[in-house]
Amino acid sequence: MLAGHFGVAGIVKAWRPALPMGVLLVASQASDIVFAPLSLAGVEGLEPAAPGLEGYGSLLITAEYSHALASNVLLAVLAGVLVQVLARGRWGRDAGWIVGGTVFSHWVLDLVVHRPDIALLPGNAGGLPLLGLGLWETPAAAAVVEGALVAAGVALYAWRTLRDHLNRGRALLYSAGIALLLVGSFVSDLLG
Repeated sequence: MLAGHFGVAGIVKAWRPALPMGVLLVASQASDIVFAPLSLAGVEGLEPAAPGLEGYGSLLITAEYSHALASNVLLAVLAGVLVQVLARGRWGRDAGWIVGGTVFSHWVLDLVVHRPDIALLPGNAGGLPLLGLGLWETPAAAAVVEGALVAAGVALYAWRTLRDHLNRGRALLYSAGIALLLVGSFVSDLLG
């Protein structure tokens, strides 16, 4: 659901235009950014959910550190504090909360689409049950949800950008660029 997470960034940007889009895009993917080096190191990884299963939503994700609930709460708090300290109110008094919430939205969306492969504690400490509502088991429904997030992100970002920018040409260029990013990532998700 790479694209769906980006869609959330577009929605948040439309709601809070003072926040930089780059910060929101990174925030929406923070868990996956942590996942990448852990995957390269062999600590976490991806594998087919079932033999021969391919395509959209077909992977079982072993991400017991980067995607654990406790890890994501910590990541959201750290991102929020970092934004509050570095931005010093330039993006609004509650910018840290908004960015932290965007970070945590990744976990919430993953909970909806993932099969039960999300740990509560890092490393699945305590052997607690894994979470995931499994929307990926119905790829068409998952694609509709993700597509709706992308469409909302593109539409709201474009609306806000065109409404607020005095330079319409630049606003159209920004909107087209974000639309290409979000739609391109959605197509990439669908193609697996």
